[in-house]
Amino acid sequence: MKIHFVFVGKTAFPEIQRGIDRYLERIGHYARVDVHVVRPERIGAKGDEDLIREKEGRRIVDLVSGKGILIAWDEKGAPISSEDYAHFLERMANDGTDLWLVIGGPLGLSYGVKQLARHVFSLSAMTFPHDLARLIVAEQTYRALTILRGEPYHKGS
Repeated sequence: MKIHFVFVGKTAFPEIQRGIDRYLERIGHYARVDVHVVRPERIGAKGDEDLIREKEGRRIVDLVSGKGILIAWDEKGAPISSEDYAHFLERMANDGTDLWLVIGGPLGLSYGVKQLARHVFSLSAMTFPHDLARLIVAEQTYRALTILRGEPYHKGS
């Protein structure tokens, strides 16, 4: 299985990017990893948020469509525990299909991306900035892989 992370725009905070890179490197010990950065739309004071999400969403769909299983992370998605996420990744690995983990930009994901997604998961009932959501998804993916291997990372946190 290859895990693709899809981000809208670059991470604004270097310290968060260092954390993301740390977990991506760790994930690389368990699975092949790729990061794709989709060009973001400029968000102006009078910008149409739905139109912005739609344009970014088309770029995501063009990148991902037909290439594997799309998983969208969205505040309105289904909650999932670390253990359940681990078992989900195990089922995906058994399929042998590429997994595309998509985190939207500041305005979230378009309806079209969420419709294309096989699953839409939520990180929490709380709302996080998209940069922090990237870090959390990377960390939770690493955590899930260590759970599957019975490694102590999950228990020691």
